[in-house]
Amino acid sequence: MQQPALPAPLAPAQPPTLAPGALLVGRYHVQGYVGGGGFAHIYRVEDRVLGHQRALKEAFSRDAQTAQQFRLEAEFLLNARHPNLVRGYAVFEHGGHFYLVMDYVDGQTLEEIAIQHIRRTGRPLAEAQVLDWMLPICDAIETLHAQPMPVIHRDVKPANIKLTRGGVPVLIDLGLAKLYAQGSNTLGAALAFTPGYAPPEQYQASGLTDQRTDVYGLGATLYYLLTGYQPTESPARLSARALPAPCLLNPALSAASEKAVLRAMELDPACRQQSIGAIRRELAAARRALAESPTPAGPSHPPSPAPPAPSAPPTPALLPAPSPALPAARPRPHTPARVVAVAYAAAPAGGPLALPVGKGLSLASGVHETEAQAAIAAALGAVCFAFSLMALLSGWTIVFVAPAFALAGWSWLRQVAGMPLELRWLTQVTLFLSGGWLVVWLLAQWAAHPH
Repeated sequence: MQQPALPAPLAPAQPPTLAPGALLVGRYHVQGYVGGGGFAHIYRVEDRVLGHQRALKEAFSRDAQTAQQFRLEAEFLLNARHPNLVRGYAVFEHGGHFYLVMDYVDGQTLEEIAIQHIRRTGRPLAEAQVLDWMLPICDAIETLHAQPMPVIHRDVKPANIKLTRGGVPVLIDLGLAKLYAQGSNTLGAALAFTPGYAPPEQYQASGLTDQRTDVYGLGATLYYLLTGYQPTESPARLSARALPAPCLLNPALSAASEKAVLRAMELDPACRQQSIGAIRRELAAARRALAESPTPAGPSHPPSPAPPAPSAPPTPALLPAPSPALPAARPRPHTPARVVAVAYAAAPAGGPLALPVGKGLSLASGVHETEAQAAIAAALGAVCFAFSLMALLSGWTIVFVAPAFALAGWSWLRQVAGMPLELRWLTQVTLFLSGGWLVVWLLAQWAAHPH
C-alpha cells in the first residue's frame, strides 16, 4: 500500500468573536468561551427563555456554501434522538456568523478520565469499564451510519467522548463529519483528521472515507483506553513503524478485545470489520466473556511475540516505559491529540457538500471560581437559616435570618449556567424559607404584643 502524501496545514484559528455577557437574538447569554479549532468556536451560553445551559457553535466562514454545510449538520443534530449523541436545538445567523445551539455536556472526556486514572494507579483503565463505555458509543455511531444519507463521523477519539455526571458516555463532536453516498466518494469540500486516530484513506485528498473510517477511529480509541498509549499514526505504520500489540502494553487485556482492536486498526479497509455493528458484536462478546470469567480479567492467550522494532515507540499517556518485550524507549509526556486540517477548493454548483469542519471543540469546562463562591454562599445561607429557627426558643436568634437571606440572594446573583442543579435548588429554597420565616415570626410577635 502506497503511503499517502500529507496535506498542508490550514491557516491558524481565528480568535473568538463573542465576549462573556453578549446576548444573541435576545435569548442566548454568553457565559464563557469553551474552546475552538481551525473552523469553529464553542461557547457556553444560557438559554434565557428556558433557563438551560447550552453549547453554542460559531462557524468562521460566511460564504454561501458554508451556510449550506452548517445547516446540513444542524439538520441532523436537530433531529437526532439518541441518548449517546449530542443533540441540537436551534440554528441561526447573527452578525454575519452562523450559529448552532447544542447540548452542553457537563462532564469529562474519556481522555481526561484515562489520564487521571493512570496518574492515580499507574495502570490503564479496567477493560470491563472501557467496554461498558464504548458499547453505547458503538450504538451512537451506528445511528449515524443508518441515516438515509449516512453520516461518517471521521473523528472518533477519546477526547470526543464525554462521560456525563450520571455516567452516560456521549459522542460530542460532529465537526469533522461528512455525508456519504453509497458507491461514491465522501461528500465534501474539506478534509481534516486527528493523527493516531485517522486511517490512511483519511490522509488522502480523494476523500475515500466511509463507515470503515469510523471503525478505525473506534479501534484506535479502544487502543488508547485499554493500553494508556497513543496509537501509532497510520502513515508511519505504512513504512517502518509497527503497531505494538496491545497485550504487550497491558498484559491483563483479554485476547478477544485485543483481536477486535487490532482488526479494527488494519491499514487496509477491506481487512477491518466492515461495519460498526460487526465490531460492536465482537466487543459485546468480549464483555460477556469477562462477566462469565470466575477470576479477574487477565491474559487469556499466550504472550504475543514482540513486534518488529519500530523507529519510535507509541506515545504514552502517562505510563512508564513499555515492558522489556518492546524496544527500550524514553517515555514522553502526554499531550492531547491534535487535529490536522486542510481545505480544498469549494465544490462546483450542484456538487457534493460536507458538514462544516471544526475541531478541538469541547462541550464542557471546569468549575469557575464564581461558581465555587456561589456554592459556598448558598451553603452558609442555609446554615444561617437553620440557626434562625432557634428563635422559637430564644427570640434573638432571629437575627440569623438576615445573613441567610443576604447570602442566598448573593449566591443567586452569582450563579452561572454551569452550577449544579442541587445548589440552585438550595439557593431558591433558602431564599423562600428565610423570607417566609421572617414574615411568620414578625406576625407572631405582633399578635403576641398588639400594642
